[in-house]
Amino acid sequence: MSDTDEKKGASTFAKGLRVLECFEGGARGLTMAGISKATGMDRATVRRLCLTLVESGYLVQSGHDLHLTPRILAPAGGYLMANDFGRAIQPVLTAFAQELGGEISMAVRDRDRALYVAQSATPGARLSIGFVVGSTIPLLPTAIGRMLLACSPRADRERVLRTRPHIRYTDATDIDPASLDARINAAADQGYAIVRGEFETGVTALAVAVGNHAHTTAVIGTSVAGAALADDAERARMLDILRRAARSLRGPDRSAPL
Repeated sequence: MSDTDEKKGASTFAKGLRVLECFEGGARGLTMAGISKATGMDRATVRRLCLTLVESGYLVQSGHDLHLTPRILAPAGGYLMANDFGRAIQPVLTAFAQELGGEISMAVRDRDRALYVAQSATPGARLSIGFVVGSTIPLLPTAIGRMLLACSPRADRERVLRTRPHIRYTDATDIDPASLDARINAAADQGYAIVRGEFETGVTALAVAVGNHAHTTAVIGTSVAGAALADDAERARMLDILRRAARSLRGPDRSAPL
């Protein structure tokens, strides 16, 4: 294969991934025209890519609508099994979620967002806007996101603050770069991030670093409705549980938190 053919194949593969990324927000069905608009690719290219993905079993077409198939989960399942999520991560999260009496989620950086990779909750616990494994959340207005940034090099933090859109999700969302920088620095210094009502109205979230897992920094966090974390004793209790969970998640090949 010539260098030109190799580059062309790599480019086509990347475009195919862009098509699949259009479904990340939970869309139940997308048209080729919609995918073309979302990706900026011409309709002929999108049609070829979509038909290839249908033939490969990753998409199914119903009328004009395209839907993901369960096959898309197989690569994700491979990642989770290869990194011991079922055997080593999930039991720890389950045990500490029961002690917490709520939910605990584990997330890693995926470019300029946080990606949920594991989650456990007690019956009746609130789950943040129905997020599941594979869901993504922004870095700046969330406790998990700020803790991930606190574990990142200074230059990366500055880049995110400079280039990411500052979206006001609620009336309490902090969109001032200087203030956000101070909050992220505070999270790095104190070893935890706390965010009150900036991503979801009336919800307070708490997050701590785990360390490196599967070649990337991981954090765990929880969230509660109302003013539960306004109480010093309750905040200390939940923070203690998260910190002990983080220590339990570190094995011989996992580094200490940054």
